[in-house]
Amino acid sequence: MKTKDLLLLIGILFVCITGCQDITEGYLEVDEASYTPDTLYVYKTLDPVNDAVRIREDAPWVSLAIEGVLGTAQIHYSVENVTAPELGEAAAKIVKDELTIRGGGIMQYPLKNQAQPGTYKVSVRVTNPGYSKVIQDAMTIIVKD
Repeated sequence: MKTKDLLLLIGILFVCITGCQDITEGYLEVDEASYTPDTLYVYKTLDPVNDAVRIREDAPWVSLAIEGVLGTAQIHYSVENVTAPELGEAAAKIVKDELTIRGGGIMQYPLKNQAQPGTYKVSVRVTNPGYSKVIQDAMTIIVKD
């Protein structure tokens, strides 16, 4: 009888010890996350008539919010990386330094910027309490003269 009691006690202790681990609460899912449209066009030369309001207000180039991000609030977005294979790291760094992300993953690029014409791929880091994931090449920014 003592052997059964001892085995039962060991079993209960084992369950208690293994069951009392810290488990991160909440969740973060980005497998279906994307921007629609997934391309942001930035023009270096503006039309004085068609872009009059943008010029007067110094309005930045803005994307729509990212879709498909599910998770426990507060969800934060940041620029993880910018690549520009045709232009090199220096050009990509300029865009990364000037690019900001607001709530909802909305990207904002200043009207007056130092970007070289070309194509840039932006990866976005999504974080919330206990989780952090990167969406590779989430947005394409095309800078045109």
